Amino acid sequence: MPVNTVAYEILFEFTNDTPDAMRLTNDTGGSVLVERGQDVVLVLTAGLTYQYTLKQLSPPKKAQFSVRAWDDLQCRATSVFAGTCGTTWPGSGVTVTGRS
Repeated sequence: MPVNTVAYEILFEFTNDTPDAMRLTNDTGGSVLVERGQDVVLVLTAGLTYQYTLKQLSPPKKAQFSVRAWDDLQCRATSVFAGTCGTTWPGSGVTVTGRS
C-alpha cells in the first residue's frame, strides 16, 4: 500500500473558553496572549510533535501539553486544564503532560 511521504500542514485551533486571559507558549519561546473567548489557529506540520505551555494569568494555573496530529484538531483551555483534551488514536492528538 502506498504511503504519503509529502509533508503537509494541519490546523490546531485553540479556544480560550475561560473567563480569564491565557498565555500560550511553545517550546522555542514564542508566545501569544489569548483573551477570554478568543480562538488561536496554529499551522502545524502533520505528524510532528509540538510542545506547549498554557498559563492562566489569574488565578495562576499552568499546564504543559504536546500536540501531534495528521488532521485538523481543536482543543479548549478548560479541557487542557482538566487533562481531557485528546483523542483515542494512540500517539495522536493532544496529550497533557503536566498540570500545576
